[in-house]
Amino acid sequence: MVQYMDAMSILARHPLNPALAELLHEQHEAPAGAAPPPDDGSRAVFIRNMLEQVVAQRGPIPGLPNDVRVDERRIGALRARVYAPVVDADQSTGTLVYFHGGGWVAGSLATHDPFCRLLAAAARAHIVSVDYRLAPEDPFPAALKDAIASTRWTLEHCGDWDGDRSRVAVGGDSAGANLAAVVANRLSAETPLLRAVMLLYPVTDHPSAHHASYDENATGYGLEAAIMRWFWAQYAPHVAPDDPDVAPLRIANVPALPRTLVATAEYDVLRDEGVAYARRLAAAGVDVTHLHAPEMHHNFPVFPDTVARFPQSIDTLRDVASWLRGVLHG
Repeated sequence: MVQYMDAMSILARHPLNPALAELLHEQHEAPAGAAPPPDDGSRAVFIRNMLEQVVAQRGPIPGLPNDVRVDERRIGALRARVYAPVVDADQSTGTLVYFHGGGWVAGSLATHDPFCRLLAAAARAHIVSVDYRLAPEDPFPAALKDAIASTRWTLEHCGDWDGDRSRVAVGGDSAGANLAAVVANRLSAETPLLRAVMLLYPVTDHPSAHHASYDENATGYGLEAAIMRWFWAQYAPHVAPDDPDVAPLRIANVPALPRTLVATAEYDVLRDEGVAYARRLAAAGVDVTHLHAPEMHHNFPVFPDTVARFPQSIDTLRDVASWLRGVLHG
């Protein structure tokens, strides 16, 4: 079943939220909003530093839960961070393995630390945030291998924090949601089965598919079409565009998947492929919840800038947390 927060918002263009337009202008004018340098080897470093700077400038988000414990872990050579909600000592909890966004090129444990804290507290679930390898230094399939390995590690080790291995989900945002979708497809036949899949504005298709949102939202809304194409060129330069391990929308046969949440935004280049993926899964019989946010843009429920300033971001974050709490603990 597909549940649309606002089904008509997918069919009709809405005006950009004026407050969001103001924020986008502020970001463009700020030093961190400067255009990335030419692709001479320094662009990836620039984007990484920009994301770190944007998050470092923001303090705690008032009015939202943030009562968690944090434990640094190692998954082989990978760094990971386990967020533990404050629950009764005898209460086992579900676990979400989380893969951060950043175009497979940027992002880190630090850039998504505020969001993981909020989600762990609000969903009353453990979150394992994974510092997977990044392109262009480590292109496909490095990040996917890390995502699969960290998911299997979590299934084996969630008992360390009194987690229930029958209540393990995978999720992520943007490129991280791409990894989560592929992990779910690849592990669908394994036991124990994953409990749920959480995909926030996911990358599900190659730019060569020419989804309309790539043109409608090409510039001016944060994530731009040109930089998204550049991300793809760094991550999967020698991979066929229809390979389902990079473009899960292209999978020939949708496997038996657990309950899945897909969140999309009106002013996002990734909007249409996210919508298409939700519909593809639903047509295959997967229990899909689709949250669509009119007037909003890429990153709207995850990054502190938007979560701190927009009711839509807070509402969606709470809806995501409520869904995750329900599927992990129901």
